[in-house]
Amino acid sequence: MELRDKNGLTEAEFLARYDASRFERPSVTVDIILFRGDSVLLIRRAGHPSIGKLAFPGGFVDPNETVEEAARRELWEETHVKEILCKQLPVQSRPDRDPRTRIITVPFLACMVNENQEAKADDDASEAKFWQVSAEDTGTEVTFTLRYKEEAVAFTVERYHPAGTFPEVVAYRVVGEDPLAGDHGEILARAWDEKKK
Repeated sequence: MELRDKNGLTEAEFLARYDASRFERPSVTVDIILFRGDSVLLIRRAGHPSIGKLAFPGGFVDPNETVEEAARRELWEETHVKEILCKQLPVQSRPDRDPRTRIITVPFLACMVNENQEAKADDDASEAKFWQVSAEDTGTEVTFTLRYKEEAVAFTVERYHPAGTFPEVVAYRVVGEDPLAGDHGEILARAWDEKKK
């Protein structure tokens, strides 16, 4: 006997009538925070939004792939780096995090299996390079300095405990303007903390 809902519909009947347009669908992206020793892989965005800013490789999840598959595909398309180990981090879902539309991103902490792989910019990245990362950590704040040759970028990220969450939950916010694209400064801080565990 097939189970029926409160309207007397079987699951097949319910799905045949289901109108997916009733609910706005956020887009889903992935970001890959790939460390190699004391360096992190950053691309320079070739297009809007945040054109010219440093960012993590990443992009939109296709309908036929998992977020893990999308992360590996996007990393390859933008940087030609393939052999990685990765771990999913908590999603970034602040409603205003992207000016294009409602976008939720799934970040991945990654490390290289073969550290001799070189990054080569492609797709929507104008450059792909490993930037040296240093950090001054006070416990409540961490100040990052990213360096590549003569260029340097510095910014501070505050750690805080969001109201209504378990005591061990940590959230991040950049103090002042984030020099990285979108909320990638926050994502770097979370990945940095996870990498230290």
